[in-house]
Amino acid sequence: MTKPKIVRLCQPIAWEGGSMTEVHVRRPKVKDLRAMERDTPNTASQIDQGVAMAALLTDLPVEAIDQMDAVDFATVSEVIAGFLPPGPEPTTGAPS
Repeated sequence: MTKPKIVRLCQPIAWEGGSMTEVHVRRPKVKDLRAMERDTPNTASQIDQGVAMAALLTDLPVEAIDQMDAVDFATVSEVIAGFLPPGPEPTTGAPS
């Protein structure tokens, strides 16, 4: 089993009477992808989907993720993206 990646926060999060200085991000499972799709409406923005996925994979509530500094959220998002396979190459319409 793969260990979660630790992201040290540039700006600590004040949460539940304490201060969080790092978060642990685990690899997503199919059930996490399904939960994110189920829990975010069709009109949800990409940021809402990213927050939902970050909450699932860090075992933190959405309200804690909302308190995260934007730079730290971007770092967590990059870690999550690193767990996923790359998407398909965009087509240019040029023959190959």
